[in-house]
Amino acid sequence: MQQRVVESPDKWTVSADGWGLGWTLYDWDGVQGYGHDGASIGQYGYLRVVPTAGVAVALLTNGGGARALYAALYRELLAELAGVTMPAPFAPPAEPPVVDLAPLLGTYRREGVVITVTERDGAGHVVYEFVDGMKDFSEPLEIDLLPVTASVFAGTGVGAAFSEDYMPVVFSTLRDGTGCVYIGMRCGPKVA
Repeated sequence: MQQRVVESPDKWTVSADGWGLGWTLYDWDGVQGYGHDGASIGQYGYLRVVPTAGVAVALLTNGGGARALYAALYRELLAELAGVTMPAPFAPPAEPPVVDLAPLLGTYRREGVVITVTERDGAGHVVYEFVDGMKDFSEPLEIDLLPVTASVFAGTGVGAAFSEDYMPVVFSTLRDGTGCVYIGMRCGPKVA
């Protein structure tokens, strides 16, 4: 389960370099680790294991600000107990690149979620909306996109439960050529 099966298209949401069978895999400047996160509306869980240090840290929450709490605790605990330097918080560069948004615009859908990507005042904008059986879980999220690269954006306005300051929004292509967007490590294939 700790052997890399695939690369992680979104290397920022949980700072994972790849995936094993069920585990997210980490390389913190040469210190190997693994873990897994989970979330539901209002509930969040984080597990990180550093085998060479004999350290496992778990955090379970049921309130707002979970991501910021995770980041603060794990940066301190993993540094002290395992010599791990976790990456700095995800953020857009001071000089963002100019990006052609046209190929990214459209509607993306995964189970229970519709993601609509539009251009607003010359910048990318996302409406992340729960639908079907998840319709009443949360109000739609309005996310402004700040370019990091041509396919990676820093999303604003998602709240502390999802990210420290910015939510990674990663556009990619599936093996069959279908465009997709990753938000919160979950893939939404392009449908229109």
